[in-house]
Amino acid sequence: MRINCLQLEHFRSYNSLDLNFSKDDICIFVGENGAGKTNILESISILSLLRSCIGADEKDLVNWGKGHYRIRGAVKADSGEEKQLEVVSQQEPRIQKACFENDVKVSVEHMIGLFPTVVFLPQDLQLFTGAPAQRRKFLDRLLSQVSPEYLSQILQYQKVLKQRNSLLKRIAEGKAQDSELDLWDDQLALLAAPITIARLELIGTLQLTFPEEMRSLGEKTWSDIKLSYARKGEATNEAELRLEYRLILLNNRKRDCILQSTSVGPHREDWHVLVDGRSVDTFASRGQQRTSLLALLLLQVSYLELRCGEKPLILLDDVFSELDDSHQKCLLQSLRGYQVFMTTTKIPHGIENINCMKVEKGGKVLMNDQKPELKETIKA
Repeated sequence: MRINCLQLEHFRSYNSLDLNFSKDDICIFVGENGAGKTNILESISILSLLRSCIGADEKDLVNWGKGHYRIRGAVKADSGEEKQLEVVSQQEPRIQKACFENDVKVSVEHMIGLFPTVVFLPQDLQLFTGAPAQRRKFLDRLLSQVSPEYLSQILQYQKVLKQRNSLLKRIAEGKAQDSELDLWDDQLALLAAPITIARLELIGTLQLTFPEEMRSLGEKTWSDIKLSYARKGEATNEAELRLEYRLILLNNRKRDCILQSTSVGPHREDWHVLVDGRSVDTFASRGQQRTSLLALLLLQVSYLELRCGEKPLILLDDVFSELDDSHQKCLLQSLRGYQVFMTTTKIPHGIENINCMKVEKGGKVLMNDQKPELKETIKA
């Protein structure tokens, strides 16, 4: 899958922008920090995932003083099929988002997965040491692109979870009885089971080649490398898992009423990279964690290509500032044949056949002595 052109209207720092990417596999956006490079990658992630890859609120995505933003892209499948994809977000009188395929309005579940992408951000280096929510988002973003059913289940689960937590608050205030939780526990368990099963299957699939990817990136000293999913319970099929969740929710009911929060379910589960039984965040160096993250990046690419039947677009935001020369070389070699968009403040050495664009605030064009020469100047 490739994106051949991108049009932005009232998005972030761009009032209007029209870019063509039809010629080169690698496109690098070069500019100072704050010039608007990441905004372009962010717009592409919204076209693919319908949300900002950096977690920004909708109200912050609109160009100052405007009432909407529009992102439109012409994409071409590996089979040669071409499509026009579009996302429009209206801010007033209330925030509303609509998505279109070939100018026909489609649902969120239909849109996500039409244009698979893999995103690498500087903050992803905190994947192992950061909050569990970041690791859950990693799994959900991947599974949502290959399974509309999974996305629908996640959305429904979040709604039921919100309703259950609201009831817990009313119980704590003496406005409801804890027996009223029975209905919500049944619904939550029903939705939780397939979500956890899908995550377990994904972890198992990634585990098949994870050690091999680590070795290919130069980490040859680790002998026993595993991806481990952390949860309460041990059931491994959907029917047993529903019963297990129901029982754990019942056993935790008093605690949940006191905390006014649901303490068990997919929204509380986690996963880790284990080496000889130890989590990498407890002993691995920053360099080893970086290698683990690159391995997971490459596994995402392979997984999406296998499940979607399309090569995903790769978005790398300021990745070279965090990688040494050897890891830069390994990454670029591994991504040959894919369309890759990168941002950087300085063009890395050894990259050929690229489309290099200079992003500069205010539209001022600067000369650049580095080769290859800049092909286009973007006005932010």
